[in-house]
Amino acid sequence: MAGGDREGSCGAGGDGDRAPDIAQARGLTHLQKILIMRRTTPFNKAMARTKDHMLHEKRQEEILLAAARVFKTRGFHAARTEDICAEAGLSAGTVFRHFPDKRAMIAAIAARELEHYQLEVQRLATREGLQWLTRLTEKELSELLCPTVYDLGADSWLELVRDEAGRKQLLGVDKKLRATLAAALSRGQKEGWVRKSLEPHGAVNVILAVFSGLAFDQEIGARTTTAATAATLSALFSHFIRA
Repeated sequence: MAGGDREGSCGAGGDGDRAPDIAQARGLTHLQKILIMRRTTPFNKAMARTKDHMLHEKRQEEILLAAARVFKTRGFHAARTEDICAEAGLSAGTVFRHFPDKRAMIAAIAARELEHYQLEVQRLATREGLQWLTRLTEKELSELLCPTVYDLGADSWLELVRDEAGRKQLLGVDKKLRATLAAALSRGQKEGWVRKSLEPHGAVNVILAVFSGLAFDQEIGARTTTAATAATLSALFSHFIRA
């Protein structure tokens, strides 16, 4: 008699929200008892939230990759939201739940690109990283200039800079990274493996300008010889940096 009442109360509100006394719930199978306990523990709720968060991030990534492809082929201004929806294979409502407009998408892509850029510069801002420039190979230069998964075009970066908040973000990251590289060169001078006469901040300007220029040449399809460029850079940096 009581067994049926207990089983019916587990799925509704009130006392049914609490885990039943498993020892008394004789009308339930072992598997049913386990499932009831899982449904009513905070751990299961946390797992559900984690799963939802992962799904949310996955969907955002799909939208941003689709947006980056459209921005690359059509340009930021010519790209339409419906183009991005079609590329992602998602409805407009789904896309807008994650990003209200194109500018929000470009800002999110830029944030990911900047994170990648910061990691690259931080790896370079070490003795091993700076000395690596003096023996750069063709393969390594090709990998260094290889676009990220988003492959954000120059026009998209310029569009971001036109926005005051975006410009402030980009310049803030740039200033920090230049200071990090300059500090590494200054440290090398004190330790004796960087040429004493080198001006660290000026050297950083040249290093970043060289790689920015090479990346831009690649984007516009300029005909360059990677092997010759790598050999020249190695010779240049050997003379430029080494003590």
